[in-house]
Amino acid sequence: MKKFFICLIALCWIPNSLHLSQAHDAHEHGTAKVNIAVDGAQVSIGLESPLANLLPFEHSPTTPEQQKQVKDMARRMYSAETLFKLTPAAECRLNKVSLESENLDASLLDPEATIEPARADDGGTPNSEKDEEEHGDLDADFTFLCAKPEKLNSVDILLFDAWPQLEKVEARVATPNGQRAGTLSAQKHLFSW
Repeated sequence: MKKFFICLIALCWIPNSLHLSQAHDAHEHGTAKVNIAVDGAQVSIGLESPLANLLPFEHSPTTPEQQKQVKDMARRMYSAETLFKLTPAAECRLNKVSLESENLDASLLDPEATIEPARADDGGTPNSEKDEEEHGDLDADFTFLCAKPEKLNSVDILLFDAWPQLEKVEARVATPNGQRAGTLSAQKHLFSW
């Protein structure tokens, strides 16, 4: 059953027309994608976002202040229950968080890891113009377990409160009862099915 929902989520992202393909394939600042899969008591939420929505830069951190900004962002992500409010009656709790970015060192995305100071000789400073112009993304996966999954029918996506640079979220959900998609904003952030 789990493989079914993973395939279903993957199919949700396949554009139905050339117009959609052109609109969704680009790295678009201000826009993030959220995939939600409901499989029994487990709810999996995948977030894809340009780093520019979450940080004031998209390259590897070059200063202690930038390293701190990454750590702060990661800590917020690990408090995902404040970013994704599932239907209260479903009694869901956060079970697991995973963060990944090609532009950010894994230790900076681990809230428990100690920050190593950035040094020019260890690659901590961009060594070319390309490094500074690089467009980076964050992929985050969140798993919730629900005591009463039959009561689950919405997720309030509160990413806009945490990151004001975020303008819209393209959300998709796959449940045993079907699929749904929608575009959310700071004014309309409750995604129901």
